[in-house]
Amino acid sequence: MTAAPAVKAPAAVEAIAEAEPATEQPSGEEDLDKVRAAAGCPVPEDVYDVDDVRIYCAMPADVQAFLARENTCQHFAGEEPYDDERRRELEEASAKYCEGREKIFTDLVARHRGDCAVRAALIGINGRYDLDFDLDLKPCGG
Repeated sequence: MTAAPAVKAPAAVEAIAEAEPATEQPSGEEDLDKVRAAAGCPVPEDVYDVDDVRIYCAMPADVQAFLARENTCQHFAGEEPYDDERRRELEEASAKYCEGREKIFTDLVARHRGDCAVRAALIGINGRYDLDFDLDLKPCGG
């Protein structure tokens, strides 16, 4: 099978792909708001990881949808079931937002394999959320 030719990414996407990951996370809601304001497009409140907010606007719609879904999954995964009702709510949220993430992520990697900037973003997402499902995720040219 022949790989799809790489499509030239917009300069903004290339800059994101080449940028070093943030060494410091903003310390509070005000900083997250600043990152959102600088994002270049409306970023849904579901996307609250600063690195995800930074790349959101440069990503294709399917990656944007995954970022929102994964941030929601991570939010609910970090909550404690303090009673039976909350346990049920968390189980339902996990089923809705976390189940199937392997297939969705694997499909994104396959779909965007020829786009170096999106691939670089997916590598970053993979690292943040430990999503590597035995995929061969390497940067372009690497």
